[in-house]
Amino acid sequence: MLLQEKMKTGDFSPSERIVIDFILEKQELIEGYTTTAIAGETYTSPSILVRISKKLGFKGYNELRKAFLEEVIYLKRNFSDLDANLPFSQKDSIMNIAAIITKLKRESLSDTLSLIHHDSLQKAVLLMQKASVIKVFAVANLTFPAEEFVHKLRHMGVKAETYSNSNALLQEAKMCVPGECAVCISYSGETLELICAANYLKQNHVPIIAVSSVGENSLTRLGNVILHVTTREKSYSKIGAFTSLESISLILDILYSCLFRMDYEKRYAYKTGLSKTTEFRTIDNEIIREE
Repeated sequence: MLLQEKMKTGDFSPSERIVIDFILEKQELIEGYTTTAIAGETYTSPSILVRISKKLGFKGYNELRKAFLEEVIYLKRNFSDLDANLPFSQKDSIMNIAAIITKLKRESLSDTLSLIHHDSLQKAVLLMQKASVIKVFAVANLTFPAEEFVHKLRHMGVKAETYSNSNALLQEAKMCVPGECAVCISYSGETLELICAANYLKQNHVPIIAVSSVGENSLTRLGNVILHVTTREKSYSKIGAFTSLESISLILDILYSCLFRMDYEKRYAYKTGLSKTTEFRTIDNEIIREE
């Protein structure tokens, strides 16, 4: 759930609601307002901001304001002339559609990069580096990027697994042990099988890297580190998961690349050596052909 949704639907007193409505109305302009200034404009007291902040899960107003501004700026950035749910219509030509989808994916990549924070990314990579096995949990169409991620990890010499069967997913989560690491992927963060698996992982003290949408959800509440993906698509009223899948794939590629970097020479030698000894094909294209 987005912070602004929590502010709109939370249980607040009438005076707290006046202050919240003021913040929601001001949007990014709230950056210039102190507790005293807001209290003066709303005919309330500065202490109300402290109570509101704590009800929303923050230590104080400054922390609330920072999170609120980050969300407002994110939602207003990129995709200004694109609809992630209905990016094209029946009237668009095939070349128009080609251009639109290309632009949509480009916007998704930029959007995703803006959501990545150094400390969260570093923590995720360190968890993976220390793990005896990296286990990737995803369901439905997200099993495909999960399988590609595991394929890349294994081909640089890292032990990794993923599970396309729901029963196997739950059983493997239940059998996980400390020392392993889990990457859990869910756009909504509310997929039932995945949340059940994540709860098993939590019970077993297995660190969770949660890859999910912006805002708080069941998965991010269980994660040890959270990596957000582009959050522009509705649950079902979309033509295709163009932006979310592009974003998830980018996050996984970044994790792979950062992990690769931590033992670059060894992993490059392993990967190229494996390819040389197992891949046999004749290539005429000089761009692709190895010398």
